[in-house]
Amino acid sequence: MVIIKRKELSLAERLYLPEIVRGLTVTFSKFFQKPITRQYPEEPLPTNEVTRGQPRLVVKDDGNIACVSCGMCEAACPAYAITIDGGETDRAIEREPKRFDIDMLRCILCGFCEEACPKDAIYMSDELELADYSRAALVYDMEKLKRPASALRKRMDYVNHINDRWRT
Repeated sequence: MVIIKRKELSLAERLYLPEIVRGLTVTFSKFFQKPITRQYPEEPLPTNEVTRGQPRLVVKDDGNIACVSCGMCEAACPAYAITIDGGETDRAIEREPKRFDIDMLRCILCGFCEEACPKDAIYMSDELELADYSRAALVYDMEKLKRPASALRKRMDYVNHINDRWRT
């Protein structure tokens, strides 16, 4: 039989004083450092062209949206958040959406719709805040989704730069 001799603990060790002192040292050292917490409503989140916020439809300079309601973004959406109903138009393009809805409660901000669009009609904006008082208000129709191309220019340039390697 092997007898293991254990070290006798001092009174301070039995009262966990070294651990308490070490914990208080860490606490007080952090107490005097600059806080890293963001005061969210007063201090907005920083955004840049890489930020994937809510999807938006591009309005061209002539006032028409660039979407031809091909349904590629609707098919690419893994959350089934996009609904498009196409309709005929008198303009040179064959179709335009009569209804374009995105259920922002279902949208996971993945950017697949942006990647799937062959006409560069939908881009992820830098708009991050998503709050309302009813579920119905968070189903965005075409009017809520429209943004002029100038407002989305930074993101459009970024995506075009990334995709230049695939273009011939």
